[in-house]
Amino acid sequence: METNQIEALLLKSFVGNATEDEKKLIADWISESEDNLLDWQRYRQMWEDSRELKYSGLLDVESALINTKKKIPQFGRSKKHYLRFILQAAAVLLLSILFSVTINYFLDRKEDTPHKLVYQEVKAAYGTQTKLSLEDGTRVWLNSGSTLKFPNSFNGSKNRDVELEGEGYFEVSKNASQPFIVHAHDLGIKVLGTSFNVNAYKGDSHVKVALVEGKVSVLNEKEDRAKELLQLHPSEIADYSSEEDKIYLSKEKHIDRYTAWKEGKVVFFDDPMSVMVNRLENWYNVDIEIADKSLRDYHFTATFDNESLDQILKYLSISTSFNYRFVDPSGLGGPDGGKQKIILYR
Repeated sequence: METNQIEALLLKSFVGNATEDEKKLIADWISESEDNLLDWQRYRQMWEDSRELKYSGLLDVESALINTKKKIPQFGRSKKHYLRFILQAAAVLLLSILFSVTINYFLDRKEDTPHKLVYQEVKAAYGTQTKLSLEDGTRVWLNSGSTLKFPNSFNGSKNRDVELEGEGYFEVSKNASQPFIVHAHDLGIKVLGTSFNVNAYKGDSHVKVALVEGKVSVLNEKEDRAKELLQLHPSEIADYSSEEDKIYLSKEKHIDRYTAWKEGKVVFFDDPMSVMVNRLENWYNVDIEIADKSLRDYHFTATFDNESLDQILKYLSISTSFNYRFVDPSGLGGPDGGKQKIILYR
């Protein structure tokens, strides 16, 4: 079908006037190619956006109806027979004008006009990992209980901005003219094209950025204007403390321990009790209480692959001589809808 033919059919379908045969034509056209599917999505989005625009004074409805009737020779001979057709034709004509106005609005708008973005939000269930691809080709892995908010398209935006709560691993598609920025709590991680891990769970006073390859800039976004704190190079770790408002830089020989969770593994490498507890809380959505302060001096080195929380605690308790108990033995969540609580003691 020609462009004007498919536009007319799409307009009729959007206002609910398309017949079953016309709906089938549209469906067949969409299924012909991925480009047609993308075109349909764009037309649909423009139609939704056009409903929010104000057109007072832009359209002369009476003139449009007169012009439509002049183009139909049979109108004078059988008004009753063609009345319905006239109304439909006029509706299509007016909607075509709406489409033209809408398209021009989006193509010719000034640079300072805010671009409307449609956001999606993806969350990884507790105890699982989720992988997704963004519109620009960037690939993202989300760890247990993590959430990523991102726009359907980065077109027309100065930056490729996404928001992370939890832990995510990013393989960013390179685009030197449109930086990719991950916003996590008070930090911004700005890159052009690279691979890195961000740990920024809710309630945690630390945000950690581990760079696998490439280069990233870490920004402090507490104030209105983002300020660069430092630049990371491969195998470097940035640890930002929101309580101290300080950032610490370190070199990590075993950078893969920050990304092993992508494969479903829980890894500890000489990590203190507090880090172990925090990681298990986020992974299994539980609350762990350290009843004896002396346990905080314990450090752990271990790798677990798809073990249950009970199995992990059992192995760790044997190696470091601590005990644990589940306060609510009925399982995760508990009868009151709260989190499972676990107490660690000597």
